[in-house]
Amino acid sequence: MEHGIRLLGVVPVADGPARAAMLGGAVRLLPAGPVAGLAQPAEAPSRAFFLKRDKAALLRNLAAVQQRLEALCQAGPFLACDPGAAICPEAELAPMLAGAAEELGAALSRHGTHHQWEVILRWQPEAVLMARRGELTPGPREAMAKAIADLLGREVEARRAALVAALRPHVLAIAEAIPAQGDAETGATVIVLAGGEAAIETALGTLPGFASQGASCDLRGPLPALSQGAFRMMRCDPRALAEAWDRLGLPDTLEPRELTLRWRGLATTLHPDTQAPGASAEAMAAATAAYRLLRQQAARQNGPLRRNAFLARPGRYLDITPEAA
Repeated sequence: MEHGIRLLGVVPVADGPARAAMLGGAVRLLPAGPVAGLAQPAEAPSRAFFLKRDKAALLRNLAAVQQRLEALCQAGPFLACDPGAAICPEAELAPMLAGAAEELGAALSRHGTHHQWEVILRWQPEAVLMARRGELTPGPREAMAKAIADLLGREVEARRAALVAALRPHVLAIAEAIPAQGDAETGATVIVLAGGEAAIETALGTLPGFASQGASCDLRGPLPALSQGAFRMMRCDPRALAEAWDRLGLPDTLEPRELTLRWRGLATTLHPDTQAPGASAEAMAAATAAYRLLRQQAARQNGPLRRNAFLARPGRYLDITPEAA
């Protein structure tokens, strides 16, 4: 873990001062166009993680990060930075936000009121074995143990499928399945609008009898939509920059404003609706990713963009995923 500053996420710029005041402590407010970043000092350097006393302190700090993410998403529109990729030297944060301000604003408007919940279904394995004991044929101990494990495994899969089927019509998305922690538990991470707990409860009421029988359900949340709506700090290398430069067909030198103009022209040509030669959804997506990378790196520089000098200055950028963009 790199010592520096941790970006919690972005909020509408008008809401920034109130959200920063709500959090208290050493919170930095960084306006960037339509959004404002909220950041705090990063946790202890990674070497301290292996010292027992500092490890405990680090884990407390990470718990405090989650509490702040929960508070921010409940207070209003909020787009989180993935906590696993949210730390950089303080001097690099403002330029990164400035370079991605337009995309962050669009992502915030689309995903800022989405919440993430974990839905965990649990039951007693003994009850399953008792109800389905007719499927178990007496035999050697090892064979019997395998038969029991297979039966319980099929029960987990059946209840997981039933849970996902019940949730799907009532939520915005099912982000991922939660790995089973035993032979009598399953779950899913779902995305709902703020205040959407009632939709989850409605979905659970439609579970078929075999899935709900003897089961209890835990709801954990809300969190920002980290599974689908978060953005990440990433590093780029000279090869990635060179590939992006060549994909956009840029000259050796251009002014920063020309980058956007050239991109707009290329986007018009590559859009699949144009049916022009080489136009496709794949080509459009690749060119979009190249433009975002170059635009965010260009925000770190003043004056004309010269290819050789530009490619020699790799650094961090904000990766705003297709789900969040």
